[in-house]
Amino acid sequence: MKPTIPAILLLLVASVFAEDYEMNELPMYGGEHIPEVEQDKANSRAASELGWKHLAKGDLSTAMKRFNQAWMLDRKNPEAFWGFGIVMGRRAAGSDTEENLEESIRLLTKARELNPANGRITGDLAFSHSLLGNLRESQGGDGRENFGKADALFAEAFRMDPKYPPIAANWAVLKFYTGDYKEARKLITEAQALGCTPDPEFLEDLGRKEK
Repeated sequence: MKPTIPAILLLLVASVFAEDYEMNELPMYGGEHIPEVEQDKANSRAASELGWKHLAKGDLSTAMKRFNQAWMLDRKNPEAFWGFGIVMGRRAAGSDTEENLEESIRLLTKARELNPANGRITGDLAFSHSLLGNLRESQGGDGRENFGKADALFAEAFRMDPKYPPIAANWAVLKFYTGDYKEARKLITEAQALGCTPDPEFLEDLGRKEK
């Protein structure tokens, strides 16, 4: 069960510092322990499905544990890395924001390498780049490299899965960040036509910029 709306902008929840997490609440058990178990792809898929269910409920801790089980049972399961990347992106709403977004990008990049035909993974990777670029700009830095990567990834994701509303919706957020409000409006309208309900605050902010 994939997250219905993986838009990190809409579903961010607070987190605590990384050192407050148990080993099984960190991607791949924090890299400190690699369980030697027999590989089982069927049970790996089942664990990742549970991960998505807990993620949809906002239970990031249990979701991470299930994605770790999925990874433990199949080290090349793209769903596990996809889940890791989404959880780390959500944790970026709390502390260690830049570090968590960088980790989200790293993990989603791995998921994309394992499943390059999945436009939804590509779209989530694009959105993490968008958020990191915006963070860097807000701190007086340069987010253009992340914005450029995000735009190219969104274009690729949209080609692969044009009917999946979050891709267009999150691409609209990127266009808002870069000041292309006309394109942002076009994309958010397209996402709405596909069934997406955008964040009302985003629509208000966009409306103000269009005046």
